[in-house]
Amino acid sequence: MSLVAPYTMGRAVVRGDGGGIIPPPSAGYSLPGPFVYDASSARRVPAVGRALLLYGGMCKQMELELVRGGQPAGTPRLLAAPDPTEGGPWFIQCNVEDYLLNGNAVALATVRGADGWPLACKWLPAAGVGISPYPGADGYRYSYLGQILPTEDVIHVKRGADRYWPVRGVGVVEEYLSTLDRVAMEEEYERSALAGGAVPSVAVIAPQRELTEETAGAAKKQWVAEFAGPAREPVILPNGTEVIPLAWSPTDTQLIEARKLSLQDVANMFNLDGYWLGAPSSAMTYRTAGPQYQTLLRTSLEPVLVDFEAVWSDAWLPRGSVVRFRRAKLLREDLATTVTALVAAVGANILTIDEAREELGRPPLDAALGAGAGAITPDISGGEAA
Repeated sequence: MSLVAPYTMGRAVVRGDGGGIIPPPSAGYSLPGPFVYDASSARRVPAVGRALLLYGGMCKQMELELVRGGQPAGTPRLLAAPDPTEGGPWFIQCNVEDYLLNGNAVALATVRGADGWPLACKWLPAAGVGISPYPGADGYRYSYLGQILPTEDVIHVKRGADRYWPVRGVGVVEEYLSTLDRVAMEEEYERSALAGGAVPSVAVIAPQRELTEETAGAAKKQWVAEFAGPAREPVILPNGTEVIPLAWSPTDTQLIEARKLSLQDVANMFNLDGYWLGAPSSAMTYRTAGPQYQTLLRTSLEPVLVDFEAVWSDAWLPRGSVVRFRRAKLLREDLATTVTALVAAVGANILTIDEAREELGRPPLDAALGAGAGAITPDISGGEAA
């Protein structure tokens, strides 16, 4: 049996796609439908887009920092902007989205220093990255758009592992392909019902037994001429006339309930509480931002963050130094609550004044006083003193 190489991590699967590719699609996941068949088509589902914005937006707000010996040691250029031609938050968001949708986030070290550690790297879309069996120490090799990549420069973060081909991860789309296709199919059915299943707003039943087509048409035109506007006018009808408002059929009205349940399905796929995607949920008692985001961090974001931290630390930094996302920024409360907590922490000798000011994004106290020493201050006598 000949192997088809390379195996694209984020490739679309077609019906009848059989053996020859590792792993066989029929063994790894269900066949796609006409609406969702890969990561790109899954993005068109609004709930999926919302989940991606939530993960990507939260993660890129937490800057990367260098930690050495358990203590923060600043933010070197590589962590602030891994790709010098792009923004650091953009780099993080693209990797997180690929990790979730395709199950594989891939970057390539493009510049190395004299010590051999990377100085810059570039994000590679997972849909264009291939991995194929290859005789050698690793047993596989990477390629991007058909070009072979040096394995030692590839930085590959995997979401779990494909049980038939463990060198690649498995994304949400591949794992729940049939469910996502059903969600998109519900949306398509609703669109077709609105576009091709027009229902009159009202039915008027005349009292006479026989009604000619000409008379009915003239009555309709007169009705539309008088009532086809925002104004509500009185109407006088012959005795026995019935006016029945019409709406969607009971079957079509169930689309609203189906959409609500689909929101919860997508939330479960992305390991989110349904509240974040607008799914029906029990009333939430009032909570401040800290506990609310802390739950989101621990249950949803944390499993994603630790994967990136582990791989990026090994690929970017010497042993003893690690990459960390600044989670404190996500858990920050409103200003009044934060200041109260910092005052208590300083009073209990848990934090210094400068550390507390750093949490507020302010410079150290000595630097702030030095900067203001030359400022012009008002004099109580009415003049100005330098």
